[in-house]
Amino acid sequence: MKNKGGHSFQKQQIKLFSEPLYPYIQPNDLEIQLVQSKPLRRLKHLAHFGAGSLVSSVVHSRFEHTIGVWKLTALFFPEDMELRIAALLHDVGHLPFSHAVENTLQFNHHQLTEQYILEDEIASILKQFNMNPNKIIEILNAPSVITGNENILGIDHLDSFFRDTYMAGRIETLPKHLLHKIRCTSKGIETDLETGHYILRLILSDHKLFLSPHMVAVDRLLAESIKLHWSVDTVNKKDFARLTDSDVVSMLKASPSTEAKELINILLFAPNKIRINTAKTGNGYPISIRKVYSKVPLYKGKPLTEHSNEARKILEGLNQLSFDSEVLITSN
Repeated sequence: MKNKGGHSFQKQQIKLFSEPLYPYIQPNDLEIQLVQSKPLRRLKHLAHFGAGSLVSSVVHSRFEHTIGVWKLTALFFPEDMELRIAALLHDVGHLPFSHAVENTLQFNHHQLTEQYILEDEIASILKQFNMNPNKIIEILNAPSVITGNENILGIDHLDSFFRDTYMAGRIETLPKHLLHKIRCTSKGIETDLETGHYILRLILSDHKLFLSPHMVAVDRLLAESIKLHWSVDTVNKKDFARLTDSDVVSMLKASPSTEAKELINILLFAPNKIRINTAKTGNGYPISIRKVYSKVPLYKGKPLTEHSNEARKILEGLNQLSFDSEVLITSN
């Protein structure tokens, strides 16, 4: 019985920390407790791809991304427990649908992350293992290997680009087959020339998808639906920030605002009615390109773009993605 129980516990650990992109990393007791906490479990119910998850096949959650960032951090820095825990907690403050509504509704997920870490559930787990919550916040608020220093790619975005392109079917080589060519210095990700070019192509591919006019448009429509709901049904913004995606969808489907219900139903069931106008008519919602993540890997201790014309050419592609359009809803 004892061995069976131990085997069952081990299988449960594997389930909690399993995902398809990287080799399995053995978690410690602190990491297991954190992953079982409500703030971390909530991430399972937040789409990493924002409202784009409603209209595309890119449907992974903030939880899978978090596990990915933690795995890479543990792989590159196995003995740095504070950094490993910072990686595990770096996204706990995200809103429903992640970045889709953050700017439009004037939230800051970094501030919300600090609040979650200092609240009793997470703080008490950290203190139980003699870890200072404020130290974790300090790591997350400073440039680090997680975020990347200056213009150098960090672990957080590396996982995002790997994971998004994997889910979109745009990846040629699984990351676990590339990890022997990648390391992480104090500045950020470093690799060889060929692998660096491959990573940059994935970054461009991902941007072409999540910053396409259609994906930006569905994020805008979701935010507008929420604003329309709030105009007739006041919602405490603090409470809203702690909802899950399904909570928000249910709220909008039952909204007293007819316009809010119409928009969420179009996103859910009739996205073919969404139209992008490249010339603004004033009849739709304005949309434009959001933040571009143009950080690059290191090669021989310097940014890849300082060594390679091909790398510079790939990055030029990011600058050509800008647009200034509007989104409308058609009647058919």
